[in-house]
Amino acid sequence: MVSYSRFRKVRKKANLTQKQVADKLGIKYQVYQRWESGNVLVRDPEMLEKLAFVLGTTVEYLTNTEILPIYQQLSESRQANTISFATEQLEEQKQDNKIIQIKNSLIPYEVATEQALSAGLGEGYTDNIETTTFYWDKQVDYDIGIPIKGDSMEPDYQSGQIALIKYQSCSDYDGQVCAVDNISVGNAFIKCVTCQEDGILLESLNVELNQYGERKFPDKKISWEENPRIIGKVVAAFTPIEINNIF
Repeated sequence: MVSYSRFRKVRKKANLTQKQVADKLGIKYQVYQRWESGNVLVRDPEMLEKLAFVLGTTVEYLTNTEILPIYQQLSESRQANTISFATEQLEEQKQDNKIIQIKNSLIPYEVATEQALSAGLGEGYTDNIETTTFYWDKQVDYDIGIPIKGDSMEPDYQSGQIALIKYQSCSDYDGQVCAVDNISVGNAFIKCVTCQEDGILLESLNVELNQYGERKFPDKKISWEENPRIIGKVVAAFTPIEINNIF
């Protein structure tokens, strides 16, 4: 197969213009131009040899078959090694292409690095946010990502995932999953939130029981006197994709 992408590369290396090449070949400039663009095939073997001479290269290079005469001179065992090596190189190239495609499809998310949302007993949260970029393959409208610690919101929200938060100061409905900050004690939670007259009720999704038959994650009530605040609603949660270890 003629490698038309090599025409231009070799011509440039030889410091020739398309017209100069055409003149040396005794053909019209537009004909060579179509050859180099790949719109027209070079079907005449003699013309291909003449072109290789003008460009200072070989027909094998232009036709992308320069490996063939070398391969044919090798012993059977070395031919087998060559095929094995080439196969490995092709597989590596396929994997590299997959990684590039996946990387190009990933969405970056800014995640607070010095705080977490507890799906358990409570983690600290502040407004002084430093962020690190994590990646996911879905696009979500959000304001900040915050890591989840604990398993009280399993199976929907798991420890180690990133909760994507959309800032708002109140829940849209009772039982909505939100990030809540208990300012007086410096704890922050991801819970099902219900605002009541005397405070905020925080409920867990995980109904697992402890050894005494009691709920491992009982409901928690934060009174308004403790100055709780809703950071925002949880719009999604994901396990970060490690782009350096996709395969």
